Amino acid sequence: MMTRIPPPLYHNFNTQNIVLCPMAVRVNKNNIYENYIDWINSNPNQPTPAKYICVFGSSIEAWEVTSPNPPRVFRGSYGFNRYLLERGNFDSIAPSNDWLGLNIYSIQGKANIPTLLDCSAPWGYMDEFSNPPLIDNPFIWGPNFCFNRHNGSINSLFLDFSVRKVGLKELQTLKWHKDSNTAGPWTKAGGVRPEDWPQWMRSFKDY
Repeated sequence: MMTRIPPPLYHNFNTQNIVLCPMAVRVNKNNIYENYIDWINSNPNQPTPAKYICVFGSSIEAWEVTSPNPPRVFRGSYGFNRYLLERGNFDSIAPSNDWLGLNIYSIQGKANIPTLLDCSAPWGYMDEFSNPPLIDNPFIWGPNFCFNRHNGSINSLFLDFSVRKVGLKELQTLKWHKDSNTAGPWTKAGGVRPEDWPQWMRSFKDY
């Protein structure tokens, strides 16, 4: 019988509290999400899919991964731009290694490529087709970055290692992957009107 080798994700984190925003340190156990993830592509020694269990966060709550897990659960309130973790979303991924081959130094416009942001899950993604949530509740809409944690904005680390606040309506103007339309329908350049936004977002700054 083959022994299932757990994926390396979340293993060996001894200082996990560094990924907690002071505004979101507790979890809501009602926001649990379960799915099976095929880890074979990332770990050839993984013979079977692993069960992924995550408690989603919100503007005032952290997310928490309970499976696959290290000796203890892993909790955080920031998430990666998932496009940076997938092969092909930026041109400079070396073919010899899908996971470690991202050469950020050859990518242009790094100051507008979000890397790590306030998030309701360990990772998320956006594009011009991502409609804003109708209410300020990421659990209903899945893992995302659009919630009111910092007075109409969230904090973001960019690929050039700069850090700044990003307005919730500004999220649609960022370069999430190489083909991102930064002037899509949810931007001022793309023709969005103030009344097009959900009620809870209308008072926030337009971009």
